[in-house]
Amino acid sequence: MAGSTLRPPPRPGVWKHRLMDDRQRLFRRLRAAGHSRADIEGAEARGRLPTLAVEAALGGPGRHTLTAVSRASGLSLPYLRDLLRAIGRPSPGRGQRALSDEDMKLAKLVARLLKAGVPDDDLLEVARVISQGTAQTAEAVRSTVGDALLQPGDSEETAGLRFAEAADQLTPLLPPIFDYAFRTHLRDAIRRALLTEAERRTGRLADTRDVAVGFADLVDYTRLGERVPPEDVGRIASRLAELSVRAVEPPAQLIKTIGDAAMFVSPDVPALVRTVLTLRESIGSAPQDMPGVRVGIAFGPATTRGGDWFGATVNLASRLTEAAKQGQVLATEEVAQRAEGFEWKRRRRRHLKGIEGWVRTFSLEAPKKATARRRPARTPGRGPQRRSSPGPPRGGRPRPHLPRPKSAKGKR
Repeated sequence: MAGSTLRPPPRPGVWKHRLMDDRQRLFRRLRAAGHSRADIEGAEARGRLPTLAVEAALGGPGRHTLTAVSRASGLSLPYLRDLLRAIGRPSPGRGQRALSDEDMKLAKLVARLLKAGVPDDDLLEVARVISQGTAQTAEAVRSTVGDALLQPGDSEETAGLRFAEAADQLTPLLPPIFDYAFRTHLRDAIRRALLTEAERRTGRLADTRDVAVGFADLVDYTRLGERVPPEDVGRIASRLAELSVRAVEPPAQLIKTIGDAAMFVSPDVPALVRTVLTLRESIGSAPQDMPGVRVGIAFGPATTRGGDWFGATVNLASRLTEAAKQGQVLATEEVAQRAEGFEWKRRRRRHLKGIEGWVRTFSLEAPKKATARRRPARTPGRGPQRRSSPGPPRGGRPRPHLPRPKSAKGKR
């Protein structure tokens, strides 16, 4: 077939010799990894030979019981069971040699962290978070590599050997990528915390600018993996990044996309609002498997470092996004005052996690029609009057009307 990348099947004699060679190589590999001949023959009889080969390449065979690992590491049996469950490993039965040398190393490492003063419950929570993230990463790598490695007509031995050899080659290459990503995210998280604390202490950092910051977040993205194949989850994340790039209206900028979220920054508030509205519309017209989106926008001082943005305004926008409902654009009063050409509805005050005090929030209703003319501001004593304010709420602060652009005349 023209353009086909599939190799023609070998002649029968060549096929037989290749099959024998692959089987012998696989057996030698498993024997070198510590598996007995009985284990190998039993796995072959159950059709688990390829799985056994990959297990040997990624962790080795089980050598230790739970009790042995507990004694060697100093971890109690209940805590060791909780740790294994947190990282996604099954807890072996009594006397079962199901734990590998790598399991032993992990237990000893955790014991050192506990001795250094890390709280045991917090360490389990970190293990759960790491497990969730790496499970998604591993599934994405497996899907990509698996599609490339499997070939029509592969025997069990050939497939197992090819996967095991691929694991040998990939294992040294992937940890530096994980290490780089972890250090990058940890550095940014610490930087955000330090800058926010500095803002609280000094009131405002040097080299800051007043900007609008917006986050667009896919709703229930983390649960999506339970309903759709892993490759579809990755495709949805890529689709979000693509739509985010297309939605940008200068001077707004797309700063970054992280899985299920996109971050935008703009010195011009209306441009950022139009950007997130375009993104919301694009996602709404996307295929049905695309989750809905929610948006949070804040305006205020923020500091840029290395192409990213940090500060209390960024944190506030992120928290507003978490509080928004599907399809909703939730913003602060400062954003609503500066977003000309849009209708806003006052929402209740909110106490957001990590944000001091109560935040006045507004939701975007709909853009005003382009042909509609702005109504002139009414002055007291002429024409119909606004309904009088019901008075200041608790706390003594006056209740504001719906925000108007600063340029509007007659602003009270």
